[in-house]
Amino acid sequence: MLTGMNRITHGLRSLINTLLLVSVVVWILDLPANFGYYLYNEQFLALAAGLGTASVLLATGGRFNRIGQWLNLAFTALVLILFGYVARDFPSLQLDVAAAPPQAAVMGTIMVLAILEGVRRKTGLFLPILVALLVVFAFIGPYLPADYQTRPVSFSRVAVYLSLDTNALLSTVLAIASIVVAPFILFGFLLNTFGGSAVFSRFASKMVGHYTGGPAKVSVIGSGAFGMVSGSAVANVVAVGSVTIPTMVRAGYSRPVAAAVEAVSSTGGQLVPPIMGASAFLMAELLEIQYQTVAIAAIVPSILFYLAVLLSVDFEARRLNIKGDKDIDLDLTDVASDGTPAPKQAFPGRYLLAALYLIYLLFVENRSAEYAGLMATGALIALHMIGPLSTLWFRIRQTFSGLLSSVDAIADIIVLAGAAGLVIGILNLTGVAFAITLQMLALSGGNLAILLVITAILSIVLGLGMPTVGVYILLATLAAPALVMLDVVPLAAHLYVLYFGMLSMITPPIAIASFAAASVANTSPWQTAFASLKIGAGVYLVPLAFVVQPSLLFAGGTTTDFVTALVRIILGIVLITIAAIGYLRRPVPMAMRVFIGLLSLTTVIPLGSTIADSLLWAGFALGIALIAWLLWPVSRTGALINNTQ
Repeated sequence: MLTGMNRITHGLRSLINTLLLVSVVVWILDLPANFGYYLYNEQFLALAAGLGTASVLLATGGRFNRIGQWLNLAFTALVLILFGYVARDFPSLQLDVAAAPPQAAVMGTIMVLAILEGVRRKTGLFLPILVALLVVFAFIGPYLPADYQTRPVSFSRVAVYLSLDTNALLSTVLAIASIVVAPFILFGFLLNTFGGSAVFSRFASKMVGHYTGGPAKVSVIGSGAFGMVSGSAVANVVAVGSVTIPTMVRAGYSRPVAAAVEAVSSTGGQLVPPIMGASAFLMAELLEIQYQTVAIAAIVPSILFYLAVLLSVDFEARRLNIKGDKDIDLDLTDVASDGTPAPKQAFPGRYLLAALYLIYLLFVENRSAEYAGLMATGALIALHMIGPLSTLWFRIRQTFSGLLSSVDAIADIIVLAGAAGLVIGILNLTGVAFAITLQMLALSGGNLAILLVITAILSIVLGLGMPTVGVYILLATLAAPALVMLDVVPLAAHLYVLYFGMLSMITPPIAIASFAAASVANTSPWQTAFASLKIGAGVYLVPLAFVVQPSLLFAGGTTTDFVTALVRIILGIVLITIAAIGYLRRPVPMAMRVFIGLLSLTTVIPLGSTIADSLLWAGFALGIALIAWLLWPVSRTGALINNTQ
């Protein structure tokens, strides 16, 4: 039962979430213009940022004592007033960006602090500390040595610029989050609420459940399919992993390995077209290309990602002698939001029609991403209403519950996008982004291989505990330009930093997807994180391959280039997976595992590089020979069996 304060907070948050949802839908459908009201895009962004921040502040205020809750409520009211004022009067406030009067500086400071407090409560201290350090750097930068100097700025100029300029808080990043990404969050949450994850798991069970290591392969396929439309690693882990992890454990996988399989599989969903994750929409905007181009470029990397994971679970299953089961018990009982069993649905696979409709709108009709996402969500709700009249009220309540729950996720990403906009704003204001890019180039000595390693490490370090979209925004500003300066195709450079930013979710020491899976599996987070490295060994090769061989992204080269690069990287994935698992048809000695792992790296090096093609093809042939030798059957005494007899 809710107390008086909690009742007030809950009611106010429900109202704010409803207003945010309605605002997003109204703006996407361009209803104000249809009625003769023409508004600045920044007016909507200020409203969305204010409502999103208020929702996050209220959602996280329950941890305080009574006085703290009242203060949190008062601060939330102030945030709504300030952002609402900016939303109403933005056209006249544009003049303040240049003049930076004291009252605008005070207002801007409070707005910036509100965004940072919201993101601190949701993702931790990293982004707020980063913004604080960059602001401090802006003031001391003019006094640093020439290589590190920045332009001098005043405090009022920084505060007003960060809060009101279209290159800071009210930037393209916030626009993508609140306009383009929001409908897809609605779609993914509703699909999960309606039992979509169960539909994908059943599909995967029928498709691969009877093969060796079937339960783990069901997890890989089901998580990839659901991630294709949800775009969230942690949501995938919870939705699909709660079903597949216990099934894998019952089949014979250890708890850490079962959790790792789910974590790696769920993480890759952010790379799978047609929806991918929020970062893909940001990438299209930053590169000024169509989203469809990004999605098409991601096809081969996403296939290679899941091929690598499937090989890992297959080799691990052969090592443990885990057989398939065509009748896997997935325990897919649907439940309502209050935990009670949901009425049995007729034709649950109908929800796939909404996903197909989304693909049709995006790739056949070439509709804008936000319009396609909103229309597909409407279709999904309409499909959910199909059923007996006796359960119609339940389906209506379930829909409204799912919509309001999804707005919590929309508010989270709006606050995160706002904080990322602050980082980009201060980098632009001081010019330090260009200096960082030059320092990365200097550190690498102009060597692409070294720069790729530096960028990968930076991506994983920045991603410790942060959502992928936040990592990508930072890396797209700091690291991708350095790669482009060394003649990497811009799309490949951005996909590279996105890919490694995504892999930070399964890479120790703070692998949030692995930790979430460990929680579901009731096992050690550290053991799960290191098991994720083993299960996902092959996926770390993929970005190295496509950044130096952009034909894998359909970004240049001939058909021969594409086929050659594809065959070589597939061999590399097989080799490094053997090295990581230590088993193919029989155990592989440690010394040979190390050699095979090193040999796999040669498949990433492009033909025509400084290493002679003859040596690269020799490594390819040796890899094939090693696999053939390991596949050759042996007798129980260890002697090779001659199959010609």
